[in-house]
Amino acid sequence: MFASRKSTCKTALLALSAGFLLGGCGGETTSSAESSTAVMSQSSGLVSQWVDPFIGTANEGNTYPGAVLPWGMASVVPQNIDFANDKNSAAYVFGKPYIYGFGHMQLSGVGCPSSGALPVKITTGELSLAQKDTRSRYSRELAQPGYYRVFLDTFGVLAEMSATTRSGISRYQVPAGQTNFIFDLALNQGETKGGTITHVSENRVEGFQAEGNFCDAGQMRKVFFSAEFSKPAASYAKFESPEFLKAAKRVEGGKYEGVHFSYDFAEATEIELRVGISFVSVENARENLKVEQQGKSFAQIRQSAAQAWEKELSVVKVQGGTPENNTKFYTALYHSLIMPQTYSDVNGEYLSMDGKTVRKAEGYTRYSTFSLWDTYRTVHPLITLTHPKQQTDMLKSMADMVHDSGWLPKWELFGMEAATMVGDPAVPVVVDSYRKGLTDFDVEAVYGAMVKAATQTEPFNHMRPGLKHYRELGYIPQDDRGGEGKDFGWFNGIVWGTVSTTLEYNLADWNIAKLAEALGKTEDAKAFHEQSLSYRKLYDEETGFLRPRNVDGSWMTPFNPLDRHWDIRWEMSGGPGYVEGTAWQYLFFVPHDMPGLIDIMGEEQFIARLDESFDEFYFDMTNEPDIQYPFLYNYVAGKEYRTQEEVRYAVDKYFTTSPWGIPGNDDAGTLSAWLVFAMMGFYPDLVGEPSYQLALPSFARIDIDLDQNYYPGESFSIVVDNFKDTHRYLADKKVNGEPLAAFQLSHDAIVKGGTMTLTTSQYREVK
Repeated sequence: MFASRKSTCKTALLALSAGFLLGGCGGETTSSAESSTAVMSQSSGLVSQWVDPFIGTANEGNTYPGAVLPWGMASVVPQNIDFANDKNSAAYVFGKPYIYGFGHMQLSGVGCPSSGALPVKITTGELSLAQKDTRSRYSRELAQPGYYRVFLDTFGVLAEMSATTRSGISRYQVPAGQTNFIFDLALNQGETKGGTITHVSENRVEGFQAEGNFCDAGQMRKVFFSAEFSKPAASYAKFESPEFLKAAKRVEGGKYEGVHFSYDFAEATEIELRVGISFVSVENARENLKVEQQGKSFAQIRQSAAQAWEKELSVVKVQGGTPENNTKFYTALYHSLIMPQTYSDVNGEYLSMDGKTVRKAEGYTRYSTFSLWDTYRTVHPLITLTHPKQQTDMLKSMADMVHDSGWLPKWELFGMEAATMVGDPAVPVVVDSYRKGLTDFDVEAVYGAMVKAATQTEPFNHMRPGLKHYRELGYIPQDDRGGEGKDFGWFNGIVWGTVSTTLEYNLADWNIAKLAEALGKTEDAKAFHEQSLSYRKLYDEETGFLRPRNVDGSWMTPFNPLDRHWDIRWEMSGGPGYVEGTAWQYLFFVPHDMPGLIDIMGEEQFIARLDESFDEFYFDMTNEPDIQYPFLYNYVAGKEYRTQEEVRYAVDKYFTTSPWGIPGNDDAGTLSAWLVFAMMGFYPDLVGEPSYQLALPSFARIDIDLDQNYYPGESFSIVVDNFKDTHRYLADKKVNGEPLAAFQLSHDAIVKGGTMTLTTSQYREVK
């Protein structure tokens, strides 16, 4: 889709006796700050050397190559999209010819335009604010965890970026003559633009910029900032943004204004820009910057960023893989640990869901940007296993949202409920974590919010539109879903995808039943479990699909199981009755009752339809609804080898080490976390159940360090005997020397620690 104008620069970390060093790619000219360093070979032992942040920056993966820390609030990101004239879900698309500036807060992999706050442009020569005069062709890109570098060819400027959790730092090597820095608050990635400059001096600018209206949800928040230069400017001035921007949605109390700083250097010079951000106040942004950066050089901040990533990524260590698989795996793990993002400031303060009250997180980090319809499937189960401290803080954050608003989140963004997507997706996240031992949060309050969302039909329930019919009929009828699809909105009660939404409610209800059971609420458990099986009313024996149904029980006609157009106002939004998919991609979406679905269909038909979904390419790895399909063969004895085949095929075919290497929107790390699980050889197909489906790993050995503050074991290892490319089938499996009969692995077996030994074969055999 996009012409490549440069080769992707592979990540290279460098070593000093202190731990980490900085460096460029072979054959490229390094800056003076880097000239004394040498490129580390990829036998260094640092797992972060394998990360390539350019993966996913094309093919609508919507990732970015900028500098960010694990779960960081701030990120310094190149923007090669013209936000003045274009709307795009990514700040950076590989192959675009110009860089327009560098933003300081970015979402990763999402499918709607938002974020990109506080874009800063740098130019040389006479000052001009016109877009065509502030863009630059670019080259010599380098991206590493916590670091980004690019040369702005048009202006002769070498730009480098790094970050702390709540602040960014940029270092510029500029030529002699006039250099200009431009802050334009009318430019960001989303549809809500504008802001206010509250303070400006010769080396500092402060204020706020609007963020919000995610996926047309209509809400906004202020991103406060405090930015300071390492040198005083020769001149500076506020300006009003060009007239053509004024059709944008303006933040209340904000303006389409900006400020420019100009310098006149007698010789080539290095200048730094440091930016702190906050969702609470300018004062907090200033404090975030001070606490996280004061007294630290660019090199020290970059080194700390590299160390932070190495620490989190090295929780999982792999051996025996190809260089390509190492890069795929650790880049996927990297992308899985970017969101959710830190929301509380260094003093613990954060803005509550009402947009007015400032609260304080005591002893934990308050997180934001919960893309739950996506991330409940893979990201949160992964963090639960590998980073239980962060997942526990995320559970506490969701409990905070309940205390603030009375509801669990659906798609929470910067303290706003965007209500994007369908179902009740926080429920499986909470229950899955709770049943895996993460219980240090206000579970009773959260359970109450679950029951409220699952039962309250009046007044309006934004969490579960269509709930009245769902509770009465067991499904949401296609001919009475709250309104016409063309009028759909996230808060107006119209249901997007009657079948899909019913199935999502079923999964949530099954999870509520499991939590109720754990809490001793027997009657609730029985009622919600019964409700979770109502998908059976949508199974049409004649067509063999879960099919849209009307109020009177008749089937929706006409019915085309391959249709994915126009269920709501967005093209390709899903066929009538489905969300971002077809009837084929929802046929097996009953993870909580797979044996029941197999019983309804019959084993032979179940396998035949599953085979057909892969053989005819109805399976869609680019989106979430059917990503568990490759693992479903494990439910039929003797067919488990097909899971091993299809998982291997998906890992090899759909994921690569190129910028096109993620098959679709990464959706806050969801597809990346799928890849992490698939390459480790186990997968949480039923979120809420503490077990995993087994497949064949992509490595000879995998070691997972366990956090003993949460889990009893020290580490869990997976060792693959006869690890060869020709040996693609599991012949035998043991955990701590004991045979494992089923092709499932319990979470308990992992977190107790020990070793799972897998024996492979080139033949399809089961023992």
